[in-house]
Amino acid sequence: MKKILLFLLPFLIINCEYSDNKKINLIDLVPTNPILLIKYKSASKTKLETFNINFNSLINQKIDSISKRFSDGALLISFHNIGKNNLQSIIFSEKKSFYKKVKVEDSVNYNGFTINKKIIDNIEYFSTIKNDIYIESKSKLLVENSLRNSNHTFTDESGDLKKLNKISNTNTTLFISEKFSNYLNNTKLKEIFKTSNISDWMQFDVEINKNNLTLNGVGILQDSIFKKINILKNTTPSKSNINKIVPVNFKYFKRIAYDHDKYISKIENEISINELKTVISDSILYDVNEIGSIILENDSILTYSFKNNQLLNEKIRNNLNSKYYYRNNEIYEFSKKIFKSENFLINYSPSIKTYGTLIENILILSKNQNSIENIILNYNNNSTIDKSSQFAKVYNNIPENSNQLNVYNLNDFKSSLFNTIKIKQEDYNYWLSHISLDENFIYKTHSIVKTEKEINTLGPKIIFNTKINNGIYFNPKWVTNYVTKKKELVVQDNKNILFLISNNGEVIWEKDLKSRIVGDIFQVDLYKNGRLQYVFNTESSFMVLDKNGNEVKKVNHKKNKKVLGLSVFDYDKNKNYRFLICYDNQIKMLDSKFKIVKGFNKNNIKYNLTNSPKHFRVGSKDYLVINTERKLYVTDRRGNSRIKISEDLNIAGNEVFLNSNTLLTLDNSNNLIKIDLNGKVSKKPLPLDSKYLIFADNNSSIYISENILTINKKNIEMNYGNYSRPTIFLNNLIQISSLDESKIYLFKRDGSMIPYFPIFGTSNADITKNKENKSLLAVTGEKNEILVYSLD
Repeated sequence: MKKILLFLLPFLIINCEYSDNKKINLIDLVPTNPILLIKYKSASKTKLETFNINFNSLINQKIDSISKRFSDGALLISFHNIGKNNLQSIIFSEKKSFYKKVKVEDSVNYNGFTINKKIIDNIEYFSTIKNDIYIESKSKLLVENSLRNSNHTFTDESGDLKKLNKISNTNTTLFISEKFSNYLNNTKLKEIFKTSNISDWMQFDVEINKNNLTLNGVGILQDSIFKKINILKNTTPSKSNINKIVPVNFKYFKRIAYDHDKYISKIENEISINELKTVISDSILYDVNEIGSIILENDSILTYSFKNNQLLNEKIRNNLNSKYYYRNNEIYEFSKKIFKSENFLINYSPSIKTYGTLIENILILSKNQNSIENIILNYNNNSTIDKSSQFAKVYNNIPENSNQLNVYNLNDFKSSLFNTIKIKQEDYNYWLSHISLDENFIYKTHSIVKTEKEINTLGPKIIFNTKINNGIYFNPKWVTNYVTKKKELVVQDNKNILFLISNNGEVIWEKDLKSRIVGDIFQVDLYKNGRLQYVFNTESSFMVLDKNGNEVKKVNHKKNKKVLGLSVFDYDKNKNYRFLICYDNQIKMLDSKFKIVKGFNKNNIKYNLTNSPKHFRVGSKDYLVINTERKLYVTDRRGNSRIKISEDLNIAGNEVFLNSNTLLTLDNSNNLIKIDLNGKVSKKPLPLDSKYLIFADNNSSIYISENILTINKKNIEMNYGNYSRPTIFLNNLIQISSLDESKIYLFKRDGSMIPYFPIFGTSNADITKNKENKSLLAVTGEKNEILVYSLD
């Protein structure tokens, strides 16, 4: 899409609203073998110059100023190959449109015509006049070819080009040959403007306004030469059915209207008799009315839309090896190929091991079961392009019915292309290429439309889903790659393997930790050089790993010690860390060099710990909160008492939070406990008898019991069930998981639910922002599956 915009915009900018009654047949002087022609009924010098600069940058030509030499009038520019993949242009215009002020440096007679050499901006140009038509090029050879009647219109290959030239009727027209795409540097542009499988020449009329660019193209069907597009001749154009299953994070997709009888009639002379018999006997294809392919980040998917599923269901049963359910959809593993034959229109090759599913009347096939699950996830979450207002705006700009539709996601295009023509990449999202056939003509429309930013009208979008071999024990947690600044995930399976997973779902490394992680994983900068390490406790040891999973430090726990977890304090934000390795009856405090901190008075802690210690800073004072089985201790950095709490609060095992500069927790009798910084304790009974779960930060308090979620004193009635502890992310997002329904809920601090939630997930989620400032949510899906959603 992006590339299209870039390519089209120059033309748009140049499009003019002038009229010229005089018909000048400039095309008759074009030398043989043109690659591309640009025709202007009337060229405004300002717009022409803008176009010229942009266009030359796309085909890697040096910028060549035209406006200094031409006034308003008809103009034709033809591009030819000179040397190895080097395009050179030759310009034809009415004699009256040419400025005569440029000094002639030299002249030579050729075939009865005078060729003049001029120097403009230190560049040599060669020009002449023939039949009152001014001819100019930096290539003397092209001028000579034009003069000696070595002209393309006199060759046998010129028929289609001459026909297309006669029917062109807009101010700006492009004539693109089948060789043109070979001269484009950008691979995406090469793909977009490839016409070799369609026609020798395509003519595009350019329509431009401030919000969209449309190229309306026409080509001539050639029955004498087999091209893929001929297969679609006489097939009735139809509406796209595939839109309903294409995820919003696709890279490219295409759909093709299909009629198996017509398909057979078009290919019967192109394949062997045995191959033809196989195609004819492929019975379920007679029920197919659309075929398609979807390109995702790491896979491609094939789709077949059926008029009737009866034969298909029978075929699935007969070819089925196994099946399983994913999000209430059946996923099949086929032991035999579903279709017998290859297909000219899409890259289907019968494969023994193929996975598939059926959504409505669409059969979806892939060699990767993870891709099938990804399609199901996005479909169930309504994260498909048919729900996108941005896509609808572009889609409504083309005819509804097509023989073939190609759609490119411009977010997959490199920004350098947009920078070249000085447009904002974020303003354009999709490039659509629409093809329909009518009798002996091919109609092809390229459409790019400027769209407004979509304010999460689709809800969360699946970025990826990745499965590991075993069930997940430590749920996905976001970490930062200090080299790329990209977000990655750490997760541990129930076989004690720790995984680092990239932001596109690929496993970067895995490491056997020999035991389970206890508590959380932290990232620290031990050497104060920006290189981050992972620190955590397992059941058997305190561990530090570098970014590649290599051990930096390992301290084994004493046998028979019950490990509570790890606390990491950075009191003054200067990376002089304190690592608190916590056992039920002991705190071991290490510094950044992993030496015991001797200044911490742990003898004041008289009882067994029930929670890992926490650190809060209020003003200039530090508060270490240590909860034990009989008493809550609040100390300073050295372990000396900061707040004296004489009574037993009965809060063993409950977390303590800082809320409004007051310590907040629950006791085991469902009282809300507040402790001010002077040690004053207040209790408030909560209304329900069932157990409460609480979470708070300095600005908000959230707790839940049964089906009542309370956010800052606002009660929200949920479905009855088991819920995880609420958590707060990014200062404003409150997350809670329904463990019974496998749903993730997301609220704002005011208690309003984020639109399009809940979404699927079986664990607590972790939410972060990536370096593009987009919100990402990671959660466990199926027992061994990591799901990542984009919230923007």
